[in-house]
Amino acid sequence: MSDAAQFPFAPGPHQGPPTEYGRRHREEPLGPVEMPSGDRALLAVRYDDVATVLSDPRFSRELDYPGAPRFLPGFDIADAPGSIISMDPPRHTRLRRLLSGTFTPRQIAAWRPRVRTVAHRLVDGMLEQDGPVDFVSGFAFPLPVQVICDVMGVEDLDVERVREWSDAALSTSALTPDEQIAAMIEFGAYISELIAAHRLAPGEGLLTALIEAHDEGDKLNEEELIRITLGLFLAGHETTASVLSRALLRLLGPDGEYARLVDSPELVAPAVEELLRMEEPGDVGLLRVATEDVELSCGRVRRGEAVMAPPCAANHDPAAFPEPDRFVIGRDGPGHLAFGRGAHYCLGANLARLELVEALAVLTERLPGLALAEPADAVPWTTGHIVRRPERLPVIPKR
Repeated sequence: MSDAAQFPFAPGPHQGPPTEYGRRHREEPLGPVEMPSGDRALLAVRYDDVATVLSDPRFSRELDYPGAPRFLPGFDIADAPGSIISMDPPRHTRLRRLLSGTFTPRQIAAWRPRVRTVAHRLVDGMLEQDGPVDFVSGFAFPLPVQVICDVMGVEDLDVERVREWSDAALSTSALTPDEQIAAMIEFGAYISELIAAHRLAPGEGLLTALIEAHDEGDKLNEEELIRITLGLFLAGHETTASVLSRALLRLLGPDGEYARLVDSPELVAPAVEELLRMEEPGDVGLLRVATEDVELSCGRVRRGEAVMAPPCAANHDPAAFPEPDRFVIGRDGPGHLAFGRGAHYCLGANLARLELVEALAVLTERLPGLALAEPADAVPWTTGHIVRRPERLPVIPKR
């Protein structure tokens, strides 16, 4: 029998970070764990060590060699070969460069009016309904879906099917590996059809630019084009919607700060940073392997050893964030690692921040009396997925 703890750990109170992280911060900052695949890894939990693993090029994301450790026993979207998040430089650098110009702070700032327009339209829809409204399906998901469609230049996305495929991609136990693979094949075929349609009728947006990079500049092959497009639609809505749902539940729950944001709109932006630190929807992170011996502050990782370095664990390190379970707007200290660090820093971080800030700004402006329709403890949560978020979040949209 393995002497390593089973990972991932059970969530903590109110679906927060596992309490085991707190023990490991104190007693075992670089200890072994056993992943669902049965493979073992070292788990780094302290802020400085997590930051190092995320940014040091000696920790590789290319896990497609024979015998490479795996997080899940079957299909794992996070470690799929050929995905941009499963590449190291220089392969990763080449693909990242093609996308980075779309997500600069200046480019993203130009989307602010459009994001606000979408948010206002969704609030109008909430107000038109009688009785409680499900915030997850009525606001949290439609907002980033519409925004990523605008960014990509896609007007006719089959939203319901994409959401089903996204759920399948992020499943850890809700589906069998064969069911996940079948769903990803369907998703890939759908993206291929979408690309074919845009070749016939090019428009404005990132998808057309990516197609041109393939068709005219020969910078992308067809497989890369499909994988990148699929990844952008997946990442472009799921995590933002999950953070937004978790954030609103915290703000409207016991000791929440929603009323404070209503009274002080200038606090929305700093509140979003604290919400990103506290309400990251996943507490696992991406598996890496050391390509040579590396000394971390808490011990040595030897060449060939697998390491998990969850940003969630770093974001709740009391040495970096005193009283890490307390929500503090304008908190001092190092920046959170919700978007990662280093070469794989989240490409859409600027867009996600903008969406979260504008969403909360519009909600607090238009719905100052917004309230939960049932106790926070009664809200059902997703299970069997990489991300954890409210499955539904009934609210009463009061002006």
